[in-house]
Amino acid sequence: MKKRLAKYGYNVLVGLDQFVNTIFSGYPDETLSARSWRKAQAGQWFWRAVRWCIDRLFFWEPNHCRAAAENEAARGHSPKEVSNG
Repeated sequence: MKKRLAKYGYNVLVGLDQFVNTIFSGYPDETLSARSWRKAQAGQWFWRAVRWCIDRLFFWEPNHCRAAAENEAARGHSPKEVSNG
């Protein structure tokens, strides 16, 4: 029961993350973390700052934004121009 509740909570947080990203004109199936990594790699200074803040927020997970982008690309959750599929 605890595992199912934890998974539910995680899914809700990911959904909120994707929702916020979508509100700010992002892809609906991409998290803000993945978007900030992708845009920072494209040299956009604003997204470098956002990535830096998100990575500090998730201090217990080194390179959080990079890991999020790689996970989404591997699962095909990234925009077509960056996904493997």
